[in-house]
Amino acid sequence: MAQSSTATPLQPVGTPRQLFNIRGFSRNLVRRRSWLIAFIILDILVADLIITSATVQDAWQYIWPGINVTVQITIWSFVLAIVIGMIAALMRISKNFIFYNIATLYVELFRGLPLLVIILVFAFVVTPALIDVIGGTDPVVDAAGVVVSPGNPGIPFLDDMLQRLVGIPEERIATTALRTRDIDPIWRIVLAFAVTYGAFMSEVFRAGIESIGKGQMEAARSLGMSYIEAMRFVILPQAVRNVLPALANNFILLLKDTSLASVVAVPEISHLTRQYSSNRFRYPEGLVVLSFIYANLTIILSVFVYILESRLHADRRED
Repeated sequence: MAQSSTATPLQPVGTPRQLFNIRGFSRNLVRRRSWLIAFIILDILVADLIITSATVQDAWQYIWPGINVTVQITIWSFVLAIVIGMIAALMRISKNFIFYNIATLYVELFRGLPLLVIILVFAFVVTPALIDVIGGTDPVVDAAGVVVSPGNPGIPFLDDMLQRLVGIPEERIATTALRTRDIDPIWRIVLAFAVTYGAFMSEVFRAGIESIGKGQMEAARSLGMSYIEAMRFVILPQAVRNVLPALANNFILLLKDTSLASVVAVPEISHLTRQYSSNRFRYPEGLVVLSFIYANLTIILSVFVYILESRLHADRRED
């Protein structure tokens, strides 16, 4: 019995092959990227306002230098938070009940406290207390000459090392002690952000590690790897890949939360905006510039996160 076949229509001779589907691209652009087109248009309008308006340009020139401090706080805090979060995550999955309970206390405590409270505590309580322990304190004597408090001798080698790190001249190190005023407020803020976001990232890393099947660890151990080697070469690389989008989102949240550094007079863009607005009584111009800077930083990073997720999903489909 003869089989019926459907003839495939031939492409007319001389008709150019369509290398780019303009209609499909336009449809996808309108349906999925309309928000980005609207943002670009709004961005261009605000940029034109900054260029053409003398008052807005004045606000821009006053606020823009703070972007260096904002980025510096974000990057340093994020790097330290990753280290702290990874250590806490490994302690949380440990079978050692001491490690588990210490890490759980840390995570629950810092996830439960408001970030603003943590910033104030680290700026005005934790940092001075640490400096008193490292640099030492003088004895307290009352009016009658009686020693009320014997003081603290400090830790000389740590004191000298920290003095060098904060830039105190070498000839003064032997005769002076580290004081709270020597510590730049930026580093107090970095420490506060690092321990706070470290608590959140520990849960991200823990979820990523637990998402890897137990058979992976068993297979690695059967090949003669130790537990540490199996975690380092088998489990952690897969876990980190799984949590990359979540880490990128935390980076964006951290960037936005750096605005809270203004409460301790760190000269980032939010603090400079407040200074500009209060000194010149021009709140709209300062806030427009501040919103423009934050919007561009966060939208660019959000697009990067979207591209990262698309690539990871494409790799998984190929696998």
